[in-house]
Amino acid sequence: MSVTIISRAQWGARAWNGTPNSVSLSSRTEYFIHYDGANSINRTGNSVPQAIEAEHRNQGWAGIGYNFVVDQAGNIFEGRGWGLQGAHCPGHNVSGFGVQIAIGGDQAPTDAALRAARALYDEACARTGRRLAMKGHKDGFATLCPGSRLYTWVQSGMPSPGGSGGSTGSGYAPFPGAEWFKNNPRSPLVTAMGRRLVEEGCSAYSSGPGPQWTEADRQSYAKWQYKRGFRGADADGWPGRTTWDALRVPNA
Repeated sequence: MSVTIISRAQWGARAWNGTPNSVSLSSRTEYFIHYDGANSINRTGNSVPQAIEAEHRNQGWAGIGYNFVVDQAGNIFEGRGWGLQGAHCPGHNVSGFGVQIAIGGDQAPTDAALRAARALYDEACARTGRRLAMKGHKDGFATLCPGSRLYTWVQSGMPSPGGSGGSTGSGYAPFPGAEWFKNNPRSPLVTAMGRRLVEEGCSAYSSGPGPQWTEADRQSYAKWQYKRGFRGADADGWPGRTTWDALRVPNA
């Protein structure tokens, strides 16, 4: 999916009330997903970032605090963009891009919104030259944001509906990055991976694989790496893209 971003000028943003600090792409290491809060959002189009901008300015901010906003139609709106410091997660506004998907409460995100947010993530990785850590707002701050639906999606590696955001094609989970596993994840994706390792005869489990990443998962994955011909430090049990794509883990 190509990324088309609706600029601030196009959606009618007001001038900054004091320009936010600049941030180099080399400082970016994280990609945070947010939602709007307790209430469902029924609007789409330019009114989405305009409403957020008005709320944030009323809080005394320079303007909209997110780097980007995605509506339910899959439109991507520029907020602070690629080069300005966000105001979305204390302690992570320099290191992290903040992306709001414009839903609230238990509202379900559309496939179009998820595809757009995933495509924007891939673009962010391409621009920074690194695999950014996938995070929900609650990973950096005590909050319910981004809600259970979006947080489950983040924890599952932010798969793109239809497979367009991943590397393995429709139905298979895209590689979430080595750092995701090293952050001790608890996710249905870990269970799905473990089941595939068992199917491939690469089990180090004393009981069935579960959602919490454990040493047994790492040892099982090392067996898979060895089966694929990797040796030494290349078979350390931490998933890499080549062996992940070959494992063909179904979307959790």
